[in-house]
Amino acid sequence: MQRLFFSLKFTASQQQQLLPYQQQALKICPESKAVDSDNLHLTLFFLGQVDAIKQQHLVATAQQIKAEAFSLTLDYLACFARPKILYLAPSIIAPELLQLQQQLASICNVAGFSEIHDKYRPHITLARHALCPATLPLPVQPLALAVSQFALYLSAQQEGRIRYQPLYSFSLL
Repeated sequence: MQRLFFSLKFTASQQQQLLPYQQQALKICPESKAVDSDNLHLTLFFLGQVDAIKQQHLVATAQQIKAEAFSLTLDYLACFARPKILYLAPSIIAPELLQLQQQLASICNVAGFSEIHDKYRPHITLARHALCPATLPLPVQPLALAVSQFALYLSAQQEGRIRYQPLYSFSLL
């Protein structure tokens, strides 16, 4: 069994572009713990523990998804009180992102996985263990990222830290 999730796949360069926003978030909430830059991602569907047979089925089904590449514009910092995270998010959700997420949710539901949350709220977690200040949400300089891939990720402990590793990547049209 492996702990898995589907996510947009950002390049290392795109993850680096997120760092100034993370620094801004840490200034707002200095007691929070920054997410490692190579772990910055935008979850599409969290699966949890998955056995090898279901994983193979999910990969085969995800390969059949037809979705368009798109631009993701992130433009505000906010906080979830539970779990205590600071995040960067889009104020307008690209229709292509919603369509991709809905297609993935559909194949995951058919495979026996259910949504943990009642409504999809795309965001990139920048820091954890954050106490939300009253100044949030806060508009920020918009960052547009070209999205051309999503991936099935493994969440695993390595050297005492959580690491997210792409196991399978899927191209968008």
